[in-house]
Amino acid sequence: MQPGRSLPSGIRLVERFLNIDSKLSSRGIVTCKFSPGPHQCRMTFPPTTRLPGRISSYADSRQEADMPVRPDRSTTAYFAAAYTILAEDGYAGLKLAQLCERVGVTTGGFYHNFKNWRDFTTRFLEHWHTDRTTRLIALVSQESDPLARLQLLLNTASNLPHSAESAIRVWSTTDREVAVMQRSVDLERLQIVIETFRELSLPEDAARRRAVSALYLLIGHEQAGGVADIEALRWALNALITSALAPDERP
Repeated sequence: MQPGRSLPSGIRLVERFLNIDSKLSSRGIVTCKFSPGPHQCRMTFPPTTRLPGRISSYADSRQEADMPVRPDRSTTAYFAAAYTILAEDGYAGLKLAQLCERVGVTTGGFYHNFKNWRDFTTRFLEHWHTDRTTRLIALVSQESDPLARLQLLLNTASNLPHSAESAIRVWSTTDREVAVMQRSVDLERLQIVIETFRELSLPEDAARRRAVSALYLLIGHEQAGGVADIEALRWALNALITSALAPDERP
């Protein structure tokens, strides 16, 4: 360190640590680097010593609202791991330790990407909403023929991460934020199907009944567990589409 260079105080020093986590006090050694420049410092604490005051709290909880978030590993890796955990273990299995193990990072790596656990779940749900609903609806909406669009919607519904979505729906019964996101996803999916059935010249009530039935089929399939049959889901959804072409469904 250059003579006369002053150390940042308290929390500013901790914010410069490259990878601080619960191992900090047990190892007793922290290395930090000052920026700009190549200056480094090495700080040693007795292994049984907790860091004092604000520094200890920051290192242990990482819950500070203004904590800087630095990129460590692509957030999509965390989201992909969350889908897998939800599919295999349900929403109760989605915990910090399990997530970090799946991604292959320490908790310190996690907190380089997310401010806290709530920040992660919020961003994961937003990703699920955007990637599995908003983006897909935008893609199928480019098809001008309504019958072909319904077939695209059928294929899209068949390829959703059904086990993970089942866990998210159960999760929504215990968490208001998840419930709001789940309702938004359901309504967006419902609306595009209603609009497409309407373009087949179906009356509003008939179009809505078919769209709601399609949504019920999807939800039932996702909640069916061991008896879920993707081909049966495709058959049922296709039956809704083809029967809409019957003369008695038209005005």
